[in-house]
Amino acid sequence: MKRVKEGIRSFLWVLLFGGVCLLASCNEQNKELPDPDPEPETTIKPKYLWFDASANFERFSYQDSIQYYLDKCVEIGITDLVVDVRPVSGDVLYKSELVDPLIDWKGFHRDIDWDYLDVFIQEGHQRKLRVHASVNVFSGGHNYFDAGVVYRDPEFAALTTLLNKPEGMVDIKTQKSKYAAFFNPAHPKVQAYCLSIIEELVDGYDLDGIILDRCRFDGLDSDFSELSRELFEAYIGQKLQRFPADIFHWKKLANGDWGREAGTFYPQWLEWRAKLIHDFFATARERVKQLKPNIDFGTYTGAWYPSYYEFGVNWASKEYDPLTDNYTNWMFTPNYKNFGYADLLDTYMTGVYYKQVYGAGWYTIEGGLWKAKVLTKKEVPVIGSLYADIYKEEPWNMTEAVELCLTLGDGLMVFDIVQVIQYDLWDEIELGIEKAEQKAG
Repeated sequence: MKRVKEGIRSFLWVLLFGGVCLLASCNEQNKELPDPDPEPETTIKPKYLWFDASANFERFSYQDSIQYYLDKCVEIGITDLVVDVRPVSGDVLYKSELVDPLIDWKGFHRDIDWDYLDVFIQEGHQRKLRVHASVNVFSGGHNYFDAGVVYRDPEFAALTTLLNKPEGMVDIKTQKSKYAAFFNPAHPKVQAYCLSIIEELVDGYDLDGIILDRCRFDGLDSDFSELSRELFEAYIGQKLQRFPADIFHWKKLANGDWGREAGTFYPQWLEWRAKLIHDFFATARERVKQLKPNIDFGTYTGAWYPSYYEFGVNWASKEYDPLTDNYTNWMFTPNYKNFGYADLLDTYMTGVYYKQVYGAGWYTIEGGLWKAKVLTKKEVPVIGSLYADIYKEEPWNMTEAVELCLTLGDGLMVFDIVQVIQYDLWDEIELGIEKAEQKAG
């Protein structure tokens, strides 16, 4: 009955899609977005399913559960697994000499004598599934639970990011509305620590790829430590007289809220942060490729490029100049484009986490994918990444979203298996894959 309903929906979708395309062709925003090049018929686009460590902690503490769900992946056409092995807490789910293992989470104690990541790799490879490990790079603890190395070790606790808030400078560990206790990405000790984790992981396991997640600043308010000030002053070659006001200061708005007012060096500050993250990616890629030249080096970010500068991230190509586009409150320097890192990646997962499937602009799945492909200049495959929780009430939209990611994009990623299981979205994903592959011949 489910497939019958899908057939009816598919027929209606064809009629609706024709109308949408006709309207979209008249939309001024779509004129700048060229049609993607047709894929060769032999191309098999990857279909990733993400396994979040925290959300699935108890479920995958049993090998038979891993085996069962990997069989489900094969059945619906998944080709690649993303196994989160360093979640927000900063502890890990593999054998490490650098980081403590994650043994207890939300009242469940994991008592296993087998290697979690290695079982995923062995079971995945037996099923011809490629296995990628995901690490939350600059997160060192979970603020909701006061868990992680920044809550156990005073040396690491001193490395968390300092936020510029209306009430003054505050350590992120005190902000319990923020679940990730970010390190300061500018700190040399933090960079060395995070790079050593990546190297150990790549060197120790037969992985097909590694995905860097949260490889960024916490947000626009981060980091305003004295160290970051000194590093920035060295970058611009002069001392700041009014820090942090030379970057930005807070002022009370007419509606009673607080707003940021940019200072003299705000554009250069954004440039410096983007350079710092770019350079970390460059170093991480070099270290990874020295160990295993054939491993896929990738990242996930949100697709919302117009506001992603807040995190110190420029995921575009260096050939793309944001100053030539029309962005609200865009205050970047001419050098900002030089710190796009698309060319450093083998895989780029762009989070088109939107309910609306079709339409122009940044905030639809179609528009987000179009824009990501334009900005990355074909330097890296753009994997359309979906948030499964969005489709719990309208599951048929997931079928359309999956199909679109595999036709307009260079592949599919679904986050996360916990929602796929909870809302029973297996059939919807499978049908979307089938439709895309039928179109591809």
